[in-house]
Amino acid sequence: MAAMIEARRSQRRAIQESQGSGQRPNLPPTPDQVAQANIARNLHMDEGKGVGGVFEILRKSTRTAEFAFNGWRPDTEKRWREVIEVDAGLGGDIELAIVRRMIELIRTHYTGDFRWDSHRIGRVVVLSARPEDQAELERFLQNEFFDTPMQKPAYR
Repeated sequence: MAAMIEARRSQRRAIQESQGSGQRPNLPPTPDQVAQANIARNLHMDEGKGVGGVFEILRKSTRTAEFAFNGWRPDTEKRWREVIEVDAGLGGDIELAIVRRMIELIRTHYTGDFRWDSHRIGRVVVLSARPEDQAELERFLQNEFFDTPMQKPAYR
């Protein structure tokens, strides 16, 4: 017990000394720092842009919709939120219009391959933002946002 107390005192002294000298103490990372490191590791840095983000569908009717993109740049800790309105037009397919607008936004940050953390299939996949891969990307995103989520089998 005395050894544990002395070890803790030494740790506190080291922290106080490093704070007094302007250095940052060598503490274990916080859960937020761990999460940010995981995000940075999972991002594919296309042409050094390194943008990540989460799409969120806020509202969807038969003709119009609204979604948000909550973006970040892990290298600068810059975060932002864009809210985008979509109008499919009379008789248009609103789900396809949403997906196409999302692809436009993706292409402002990526021109080639990028990583997508799919909650539907439970893993990170590499997708292409190239114009020639438009149909495949549309199909994937429609499944991702509007199909019934895949469920993992129940184990007993």
